Amino acid sequence: MDASGHIAAPIDGPVPQRRLVSLRIMAFGGAAFGWLLVFAIVASVLVATAREAVRDETQSALRLASAAATLRLPTAFERRDLMAEARHLAAQIDAMRHVTAELRDAASKPVALVPDALPVDKLTQAPGWFARLIQPEPASELIPVTQYPNLLGMLEIRTDPQDEINEAWRDLRLILPLLAATALVSVGVTMAITALVLRRLAGLGAALDRMRAGALDQRAPPTRIAQLDRLGEGVNALAVHLADERAENRHLQSRMMTLAEAERARIASDLHDGIGPQLFALQAAIAQANRAVADRSSAELHDALGAVAHHAGAIRQATRAAIDDLRLGPTEGAGLDEMVQELLIEFADMAPETRIILAPGAALAPDPGEAGRIAVFRFVRESVLNALRHAAPSRIEVALLPDQDELTARVSDDGTGPASTGTRGLGQTGMRDRAAALNGHYRPPRREGGQTITEFRLPCPKPSAQEDPT
Repeated sequence: MDASGHIAAPIDGPVPQRRLVSLRIMAFGGAAFGWLLVFAIVASVLVATAREAVRDETQSALRLASAAATLRLPTAFERRDLMAEARHLAAQIDAMRHVTAELRDAASKPVALVPDALPVDKLTQAPGWFARLIQPEPASELIPVTQYPNLLGMLEIRTDPQDEINEAWRDLRLILPLLAATALVSVGVTMAITALVLRRLAGLGAALDRMRAGALDQRAPPTRIAQLDRLGEGVNALAVHLADERAENRHLQSRMMTLAEAERARIASDLHDGIGPQLFALQAAIAQANRAVADRSSAELHDALGAVAHHAGAIRQATRAAIDDLRLGPTEGAGLDEMVQELLIEFADMAPETRIILAPGAALAPDPGEAGRIAVFRFVRESVLNALRHAAPSRIEVALLPDQDELTARVSDDGTGPASTGTRGLGQTGMRDRAAALNGHYRPPRREGGQTITEFRLPCPKPSAQEDPT
């Protein structure tokens, strides 16, 4: 933090570029990745479970169909149409779930089956990739159809997992929307919590921005989030610490400026009391020497004494100007408007051809404190003197303007304007330093509407409850 109480700006120089990632993107990416991970785990479990269920169901159906065919086929010694009954049995087995049957004659030619009248469930056909993913190894059973001593044909029963695969696909299609809805809910909740945290962080960031701008009396708002509240308490504690430091700095700066003014007054008094009488005595001695040599005809001596008198007068005038510049001018205890009014009266006597006025309302200006009064007085004096010296104005106006808890001193003139060299003299540098020391702001001369305007802005501390408002 600098002497004016502001938070110091970052050190100039190249700053390494760092790649920053938005918290929203991180939250969204994390939620999406988490859902994808959950989806992969759930899908893997479902596929493994479906494959196991398809294998168990088809194997069980194969065993039941094989046992039923073995029991229902007629014996080899009965005189019946065994192939017709086998064809009818094969049609019934083929109509069963999870299995299929094929009847071939002795020449291994397929025998057409009797159409089955049992209803068949219409399920959504599973895509090929899903069927290949959970389809188990095929299995089959061969049952001979014999009439001793002849082999009439062969009944082959094979596993058919398609209907079980279709059921698994139907269940998966029901689960997938639930997973998608879960993903949307989880991502939505995550983004809502992230937005809430970001809003709370934005409040803390705004508090830090206000601190950076110098408004250390405001505090970070509560967030109702434990971790962020602790961070806010740290920000508020930092603001209190910086406010105390700034108040201490202002006190020290005010004390330094007061001591500096006292020292300037002491130096002016020493110059007035010490050098003043000696210069007066020097001029008296020169006058006496002139009278002593008045009757003599030495022109060179007359010229030398005249030159000495001229230089002594110049030294006395310069000393008087230095004393006037060092001395504050008004008596202590006077109000700021009275100090400025007395100063302008002195300038009016020095430059009677220029109209110098104090704008109405100066008495209503807030009090910037002792150091502030001195700084404003010096600003008005330096600005008016610069205008008289360099701009040849016909009118100069000084205004003391209240602006909430600040005081703005403005000097405007209709002269030729400031020099365009772009350099600042010692006077402007001193005013800028005074403003910075008191947490104020100095605006150098600028042209607006045919006027040259210079401004000096200072904060005005509010009186405490213990202070007497009078």
